[in-house]
Amino acid sequence: MLATALSPTASAAQDAPATSVAGTLLRGTVRDSADTPIAGAIVTATDPNGRSRAGRSEATGAFRIAVPGAGRYVLTVRALGHEPTSLEVDAGRDGAGLLAVRLRSTATLATVQIVGDRTGRRPLHPGADALAGSVSVLGGAQIAREQVAFAQELLRKVPGIYRAEFNQGIVSGDIGVRGFNTESEIGSTKLLVDGIPSNLNSGVSEMNALFPLEIEQIEVVRGTQDPRVGLFNLAGNVGVTTREGGRYLTSRVQGGSFGTAEAQVVAASALGPVAQTLFLGGRRSDGYRANARLDKWTASGKWFTTLADERVRLGVIGRVHRLDTQAPGYLTFAESRATPTFSPAFSDSDGGTVASDHGSLHVDVRQSDRFAWSLKAYGQRFDRVRFVRFTATGAQQERVEDERQQGLIALATWRPAAWAPWRAVVTAGVDAQWTRNLQLRFRTAERVRQATLRDYDFALDNRGGFVQLGASPHERVQLQLAVRTDKFFGDFTNRTTPASVTTAPLLPYGWITQPKGSVTVQLHERASIYANGGRGFQIGSGIAAYGTQRLRPSVNDGWESGIVSTPFAALSLRAGVWEQRAADEVRLRFDNSGDSENIGRTRRSGVDVEATLRLPSSVSAWVATTSQRARLVEPGPRNVAQRGNRLNHVPDWTAKYGLDWAPRRGLQLSAWAYAQGDYEITPANDRGRWGDLHLVNADLSWRWRSAALGLGVTNLFDRYGEYVWWDGTQTLHSPAAGRALFVTVTLDR
Repeated sequence: MLATALSPTASAAQDAPATSVAGTLLRGTVRDSADTPIAGAIVTATDPNGRSRAGRSEATGAFRIAVPGAGRYVLTVRALGHEPTSLEVDAGRDGAGLLAVRLRSTATLATVQIVGDRTGRRPLHPGADALAGSVSVLGGAQIAREQVAFAQELLRKVPGIYRAEFNQGIVSGDIGVRGFNTESEIGSTKLLVDGIPSNLNSGVSEMNALFPLEIEQIEVVRGTQDPRVGLFNLAGNVGVTTREGGRYLTSRVQGGSFGTAEAQVVAASALGPVAQTLFLGGRRSDGYRANARLDKWTASGKWFTTLADERVRLGVIGRVHRLDTQAPGYLTFAESRATPTFSPAFSDSDGGTVASDHGSLHVDVRQSDRFAWSLKAYGQRFDRVRFVRFTATGAQQERVEDERQQGLIALATWRPAAWAPWRAVVTAGVDAQWTRNLQLRFRTAERVRQATLRDYDFALDNRGGFVQLGASPHERVQLQLAVRTDKFFGDFTNRTTPASVTTAPLLPYGWITQPKGSVTVQLHERASIYANGGRGFQIGSGIAAYGTQRLRPSVNDGWESGIVSTPFAALSLRAGVWEQRAADEVRLRFDNSGDSENIGRTRRSGVDVEATLRLPSSVSAWVATTSQRARLVEPGPRNVAQRGNRLNHVPDWTAKYGLDWAPRRGLQLSAWAYAQGDYEITPANDRGRWGDLHLVNADLSWRWRSAALGLGVTNLFDRYGEYVWWDGTQTLHSPAAGRALFVTVTLDR
């Protein structure tokens, strides 16, 4: 079920089950997002046959419910002034005997939540749910049903996000949000996977190593108010949490259109005191267009253990991913309309590979009820090789990116006893990342190197930190105040011409300070208003970050305000208005130099409206729309003619809407649509507007005991969609896939 606005988060800690005379005793606590116990919450456990047992939480937030025995139950928790939540537990087998449930109050906002995920642990530190703003959450139950070739496609369902479907092998697409375009010109969205930064030096987010069944939830923060991350956190950030803990084996196989075959399996078990979660997934597809074959696989493992009376948690995560693809190339306008599945002959040898490896160590310590700290250490490598030829008259290029990253992240949270009446929480964090980047480009003929076009070797190291204070000076008011600062170090070596190797230090940006804050006021049990503001920043990417000619960092100041309401139990609403203004905005230059440029002052603004309606007979409908404008306010003296122009590849609006229906237990039908307006394709705004689309998807799933059968259709009405860009002489087009049918079988043990 898709719920919109003020949705809660919930977690199930994996401990040994308790038993009673009545069978199995489910125990746990109910708390709010500030970690304060909630008394009087109604907790209901419902078995697959619809039989329910209920209880209430005590003053400490604790609850106990006796259920008939081991098996699957849906636990529903409701409390006055909070949004209800539901989560699935497997009493006995999963060992869900101790549950930690967190409800989101009407003073905090989560604009999209799909319930049914099993996140597993009481968090040590305030997360995105402590922010007053646009926070969207996709849960694992919904993610597992989606029909996607790459994990980034899952974000199409999130309000305000739009995605360019490049469909060019390893360059599958990129996302935009808050008026930033999808061209990879600006690294505007930070990606974290299990808390680990996962952006390349260019800002491109490397999310596609993940498969849907491995993902527990995806959390999207839009805007500039989040102090937890710095670089690339301009439009917001995306946090992906992968599965962990429990005792189960889930496998999923899929087959469908375009020769698609996929298999995924995730297994969770216990090795003595160690909780182990293993994943293996593979996918093969011939693609919608010719010369679009894709082969990929991922293997990962998570091993965690809890020590010292559950106060210390240690864990290791490892992941290996390999991707090998062809690329169908771009078509002229006439070709795209006449033969959208065509691939021109000059693209026959286009394609590429990706090899990524990740390892991380995680330490969480609950020192006392009022103080906790965490430490993460990681190392990862991204090795990308792409062969591309854009037109028949151009030469093929081999583009190589070999990036190695190491880092440390430390967090501490303190809840001072003296400030308990204000529910004050102080969180501080420091992080450091060291990167080594090799960027190579060669002119090639049928993948045979002819000449060196680029040979760059550079380091970009980051030190950053933040302090955040959250407090409620009044029972209806919640404040968040924070400041973050970042500094960068590194050097650059250009070996393109061996006879004249040049080096340069990183530009002296100094410490870049970013103040942030937010406030929510609960006007009524069913209505709250909120406001937030914050600063983001950019530095030059690639060679633009080095040298003696200073390229000023771009400072991006943003704000948002709005209202959230549940006028009656079946309806949830959110409406907000936002704006972001940047000075000296930095954009990648598409001239094969790897350099960046300042384009001047920009302004992005928009209005969001989101609603969910829960109808009788297990029917729910939802809609999320964004109207936005992104303009070049002041381009400077060199580009006066572009003053006031729209920024390229930013649609004027997006809309997502859907309907979910569960006519009987185990049967679910849903349909949802994604639509967007058209966009300019050049900064000069002189080559027409392109890219509008309206795609509808539908799926049906039927579960019987431990098996589920799914039938999904993407682009149900076979609407034409495309990505378009201007190469200097003509428009080039990459058509999106037509109607496709997929069948999935899922088995749980």
